Amino acid sequence: MLTDPKYQVPSPPHAASGVAWLRASVARFSNGSEHQRRRALAVADLAAVDPESLRALALRRGTGPVEVLAEALGMPATVAEDIAVIAKSYQPHTTITPAADEAVDRMVRILGAYDETTANRIALLVQACDATAALVANTLAGRTGPPVPKTRRVAPDGTTVEVDLTDSPFGAGPHACPGRLHALALADGLVQAARAD
Repeated sequence: MLTDPKYQVPSPPHAASGVAWLRASVARFSNGSEHQRRRALAVADLAAVDPESLRALALRRGTGPVEVLAEALGMPATVAEDIAVIAKSYQPHTTITPAADEAVDRMVRILGAYDETTANRIALLVQACDATAALVANTLAGRTGPPVPKTRRVAPDGTTVEVDLTDSPFGAGPHACPGRLHALALADGLVQAARAD
């Protein structure tokens, strides 16, 4: 299903602000030309960060994945608190809380504007939040499962189906994670830091 163009990612409706705006403006929840344009923004941001330098920064800092990635992207590490709140409401099947909407507004003020560049920069941090933390936890515990066990696609008949990611921990097809090398390097640095403590 991940490589079948008939199965699309859920695409939330347009919104002017808050988490609803974020969902409607990111590559993760868009298809076709919109997805390609937005994914290119995320890829460009990632291209500015060398995975090896990210590994070294993670090893030096030994903090959470969001703090490290934010610093590497030129943002204050303190955004991690807001990103953690946003992450709980990010997926279209989750409830948007007022706290998450307020956190998105604060992130937009830091990054500049309600535009696709800002949205996809926030999304990089959100998607690194729980997934990279899970990757670190799995490695430290000797587990080999994917950091995100399932994803969702909309079938041709409009039903939402869950897709097991056991054999594709970073996805596949057009929506494969563009930050795979960065996530692995970041997690490795954090694992090394944890083991050195």
